[in-house]
Amino acid sequence: MNGNNQRKLAQRVQEIPPFHVMEVVRVAQILAARGVDIIHLEVGEPDFSSPELVVSAAKDALDRGQTRYTDARGTAPLRQAIADWYAKTGIYVPPERIQLTQGASGALLLALAVTTNPGDQVLLADPSYPCNPRFIEAVGGRVHWLETEFDTGFQPTLAHLAREAGPCDTNLMLAHPANPTGMAVPPDALRSIVDWCNSSGRHLVVDEIYHSLMFKLGQNSSLAYGDQHFVVGSFSKYFNMTGWRLGWLVVPEYALAATQKLAQHLFICPSSIAQSAAVACFDSSVLEEAETRRSELKVRRDMLVPGLQRLGFKVACVPDGAFYVFADAVALTDDAQAFCIDLIKKTGVALTPGIDFSSRLPASWLRIAYTQPVTRLEEALLRIERYLNDRV
Repeated sequence: MNGNNQRKLAQRVQEIPPFHVMEVVRVAQILAARGVDIIHLEVGEPDFSSPELVVSAAKDALDRGQTRYTDARGTAPLRQAIADWYAKTGIYVPPERIQLTQGASGALLLALAVTTNPGDQVLLADPSYPCNPRFIEAVGGRVHWLETEFDTGFQPTLAHLAREAGPCDTNLMLAHPANPTGMAVPPDALRSIVDWCNSSGRHLVVDEIYHSLMFKLGQNSSLAYGDQHFVVGSFSKYFNMTGWRLGWLVVPEYALAATQKLAQHLFICPSSIAQSAAVACFDSSVLEEAETRRSELKVRRDMLVPGLQRLGFKVACVPDGAFYVFADAVALTDDAQAFCIDLIKKTGVALTPGIDFSSRLPASWLRIAYTQPVTRLEEALLRIERYLNDRV
């Protein structure tokens, strides 16, 4: 027997469930190669391009030879720019507490690695972004799933946490707003949860990568309620820089030295070119463009949600932000995975099965990303309507 065949991979890899949406993506690629017009509502990536000023700044950085390692924390100009951005919202975050990372994923992994010992449990809402439990497991932690409901926007409440949390639960992860639901934590609930983590001595990691894509006033950052927790930010969504792989982590004072040390060993530093480019994100013209695009996303949401409801999808929670609608298609199917595959084959409309975000909810749930122009969303609704009519 070949010796290579006897080598065992880590058990954690064997236990990772597949991304069910990848089957939709695979079919979409086959159909697109045949010339079928695909409307992509499955991938959580904005359709807007990176701002021109950001692209120009990257080119300029290359021309000036800014291609070497930076400080592991990130460059001083970019950390200061992020701190100034927070200050404009009334939140003071010294640049020394800002750690630049390889995307928000790097920030989440870093925060969990700093706070989680093997065997510790991390409280996490179900449904959730499917990579979150993988980050927890990668550092030896275990997930303590919080079974949330649509009447609380699929977010945990203080009563929920007080009832469920035990001595092994050393950490809480929140998403504000969340993927796949687009739902934020209400202000009073967010304040009480921050206070609860502080008073109970638990770490708190808040993913706020969609926070700048909120559509309602008064939805504060969790940093408005305390400075003793981790907050994750990203240039991917609001600034449309997904492929640049740049995010940040606001680090509480008590974890600064540990986080910096671990970042040095795990990542060396983020991309120097991406950091140089990202400084341009805070130019007034880029911020104005970002706000225009946020307004466009709200227009899309306001058109899409009633359109889906008219077709029979149950939209339990109108999203507070981001660019997702989490819907129950129970009136249309009891198997969203099969529904999504059949839908794309017959209409070219690609949606994401909800099983990627929750193994607890009924299999009829799915996620629709409104990452296409209004005209394309209208076309998607027409195609879905024809598909449903043909099934009658």
